[in-house]
Amino acid sequence: MDVLLERKSVRNYTNEDVKQEDLEYILRAAMSAPTARNTRCYSFLVIKNKETHKKIAQIHRAAQMILEAPLAILVVGDEDKAYEKYLPQDCAAATQNILLAATAKGYGSVWCGIYSNEERAKAIEKLFDLPTNIKAFSIVVIGKSTDNRPPKNGWDPEKTKYEKWK
Repeated sequence: MDVLLERKSVRNYTNEDVKQEDLEYILRAAMSAPTARNTRCYSFLVIKNKETHKKIAQIHRAAQMILEAPLAILVVGDEDKAYEKYLPQDCAAATQNILLAATAKGYGSVWCGIYSNEERAKAIEKLFDLPTNIKAFSIVVIGKSTDNRPPKNGWDPEKTKYEKWK
């Protein structure tokens, strides 16, 4: 439970690399995410190249922190494998697992959305030469955080209803 409460969006990073064994842990967590009918329609592209980071930052205005970070993971989904229209939910679960696993290993991370911004998705898909059935969903930027702020407390009992809305 602690990792859930400790996770926060981090936008400032050191230049320290993500250890390969930690990256594998994060990817294992991503691949453990549930999918509709267990299609496992997601895949992951690890991006370490700084020139590619610059290109992503040009496409995705809200992903400027990628310029400081050692790596990012592009989460994609295969429309041909996804059950019905559940690709976004499947990729969202994998994205959340990446964020939590990064936190568990002592890294900061931030979810940079691609889905459902068609212009952004097309540009990212073109940048990585993705086949037409492979859809870009999110980019998760990961690295050692320079942010010492505590995570936000999201607890709000008013957000919980029982049995009926009123």
